[in-house]
Amino acid sequence: MYERATKKAGGAGRSVKLPGKTAKHSDAKPIDIARELRAKSALGRREAQLAKAEAKLG
Repeated sequence: MYERATKKAGGAGRSVKLPGKTAKHSDAKPIDIARELRAKSALGRREAQLAKAEAKLG
């Protein structure tokens, strides 16, 4: 009659809410989520511009 919580229920691992999007379940690793958030942030966009300018200079 009773179920034991010996293992996680099926489905995705965690609920992820990215800016401008709805929350969804994902199996993504926390480091991948953090990298995506940083890339989309103002700092991440600025770093991308800097890398592009440095590549242009040689």
